[in-house]
Amino acid sequence: MVIDVAASPDSVLKLESSVTDKLIYVLNASRNHTLGKDLFVSRVLTLGPFKPVNFTRWGSWEQNPLDNRSWQWRLNWLSFLSYLMAYHHASENDAVLDFARESVESWLDTYLETDTTYPFEFIWHDHATALRAEQLVLLAYYSRRYAPNWAKLNAKFLVYVEKALKTHGNWLAKDSFYSEHTNHGLEQARVLLLLGTVFEGEQAKQWQQIAQQRISSELEFSFTDEGVHVENSPAYHIFVFKVFLGIIKDYPKEVLGGLSSQFDVFAHKALRFITHILRPDGLLPPIGDTEQLPTSNMYRDAFGHMPEYQHLLYALTNGKQGERPPESNVVYPHSGYAVFRDLWPGQEDYRNALHCIVKVGCSSRYHHQQDEGHISLYAGGEDWLIDSGLYNYSGKDPVRRYMRSRSAHNIPLVSDAGYDADFEHRLSAWEVTTFDDSPSLPFVEMALNVLPQVAHKRRVALDSALHELSVVDQFHCNDGQPREVILQWHFPQDKQISIQGNRAIISSATGSQLLMDIQGAQPDSLSVVKGRQGERVFSAFSAKANQFESSQLLRVVFAPSSALEVTSRFHLALSPQRKLAASHARLVKGESLEALTALMDRSGIWQHTLVLGNTSLVSRLGKLHQDKGCGFVSVLTDNDRASQHLDDQLEDEGLKLWAQSLSLAGSASCDAVAGDVSDHALRGLKGISLLIIGASDFSDRHLEALLGKLLPMLLSRLAPTAQVWLTADMNVSLKALCQQWADRHGLKVAELAF
Repeated sequence: MVIDVAASPDSVLKLESSVTDKLIYVLNASRNHTLGKDLFVSRVLTLGPFKPVNFTRWGSWEQNPLDNRSWQWRLNWLSFLSYLMAYHHASENDAVLDFARESVESWLDTYLETDTTYPFEFIWHDHATALRAEQLVLLAYYSRRYAPNWAKLNAKFLVYVEKALKTHGNWLAKDSFYSEHTNHGLEQARVLLLLGTVFEGEQAKQWQQIAQQRISSELEFSFTDEGVHVENSPAYHIFVFKVFLGIIKDYPKEVLGGLSSQFDVFAHKALRFITHILRPDGLLPPIGDTEQLPTSNMYRDAFGHMPEYQHLLYALTNGKQGERPPESNVVYPHSGYAVFRDLWPGQEDYRNALHCIVKVGCSSRYHHQQDEGHISLYAGGEDWLIDSGLYNYSGKDPVRRYMRSRSAHNIPLVSDAGYDADFEHRLSAWEVTTFDDSPSLPFVEMALNVLPQVAHKRRVALDSALHELSVVDQFHCNDGQPREVILQWHFPQDKQISIQGNRAIISSATGSQLLMDIQGAQPDSLSVVKGRQGERVFSAFSAKANQFESSQLLRVVFAPSSALEVTSRFHLALSPQRKLAASHARLVKGESLEALTALMDRSGIWQHTLVLGNTSLVSRLGKLHQDKGCGFVSVLTDNDRASQHLDDQLEDEGLKLWAQSLSLAGSASCDAVAGDVSDHALRGLKGISLLIIGASDFSDRHLEALLGKLLPMLLSRLAPTAQVWLTADMNVSLKALCQQWADRHGLKVAELAF
């Protein structure tokens, strides 16, 4: 039977986390109290994010007043019981519980003896069945704990609920009913474990064993080896991760078996993904079935001791708490994501950072959208290239059909080409072929063969210093048939789009602009479409479920051909205010360039400045030397390509006489424990009066390897009065390494928050 609050202490202890904590959460949610009052007093029913509907009577369980399956789903897992419990707890009016009892009796009388052949899908729906069972457990426990007199008067009803819960448990335990390796299946297993805990006897033990095995299998399947959830959506990554976290938190080790240690293995990686996928405005990106909403922090108790939690806390609080993550860019080649940033700013300028997400491929059937190769771009505090979002789960809705289609994403449309009829083809028809997640020039290259008729290669690269995004697309028609290609670029409705030949200028009311140039193959036309006409959707965006607005689609059309290569280059020109904010994030906290000049004047260190690990400073320092009319700047870069790129930039800015770039190519590997630095790589370095060491261009591991070899070699190249400046973004151990070396050789050290 369901455990009574008067049962044995051990039994009650089992309930404390698995039921009591959930119930406390339900009762303390102010929205539950409000919606319960609306339902009981005003006879207005509001389910989840949907608009209110007038309530008439219990019994119309198959109604669909909003023409939405998700509303029917919420009605039939009896989600409103949480509202009524919260309102009863506040009002202490037992008539509210009578009202809840009537609803449960109505549903059970109508459907408890049916089976999956019943024609309405949400009676024995995989997910609805699990959640309904949980609601019934909470109602039974609430009645006995918070309304004991009502429970005694309604003992017969509670016996009926226990019978219903056993029926639900039997359904959930069946292999044929179990939706294996989905978030629905995980919820089924979670609630079966709950039922195995709140019931006693041999059957309850069997339910526990089945649930444990399934949860373990779900955990192994749900996340890739990179710690990313496979259901193609950042929101579901967080949802499923929190479900697992709740299971680990709610049950003692004797119930969980080895699940706790299994969970710990991937938790570090799962937290890291959330850190990087969160936008600079603190919202989730509307990729896949994700709403553009904030996410809550429920990780501290379990992960507060982990470095990954401190990095996540930095992202969750917009730089106000936690520690700055060590890397700006991450690529998940097996999971199908790449995330690039120009930097992790401090809290004052956090929202102005550049954030680019590339969704490379589909990892499972669930919550997928046709978004292979999609690119989103946020920068300067606003959206530029956008995804389209979730909207709803109704397959009949033309907006929902659009949201899932290729037309809704920043990917090409190819004439006479479509997906394979077998969905499994999509899972293996994409590949990250190569990538670079270095701080200054990250890129990802992918091969996309999801349209069997066309081989598509896409390269997405970011120049973070120049705020320039380049996208190279190559198409080859496998059958030689000429096909039309349309590149699609979606923008928010608040942007103005101006077309000038093969250039598009996307302007914001803030004064910032995104300039798009087409290079390589020349298009036949550029045009803008927006909104919806009847059943046809041209461009739409949904930030929240069941809501959408018009957006804008820039269509770049190429005449039919059997092979095509084109580069789309996007250059972000921030408004003066945004540019100042972005620059400030890289400068000394509380100090201007003038103050930096005065500091260098006082120190007398204008001869030769050497920069390692912070190439974004070079132009500004070169300008300072130019204005002063003495000395020059050298910078050590990671590779020849970065060195050449920086030299070109310095030449464009007229600073070649005042700054130079030297490549350390081949001198240290990011994977090396220690690097080899040749004298040739340090040619021309002498009389160094100021050595600036930062961490923004290298991983901590790489920089530690470099410094171990480089610092001793630089000693003879330093001027007698040389100083060492360390940027504040270096971790504690690297700062200590530099400080010890400087102290050993009598060098003055300062710390600046560049």
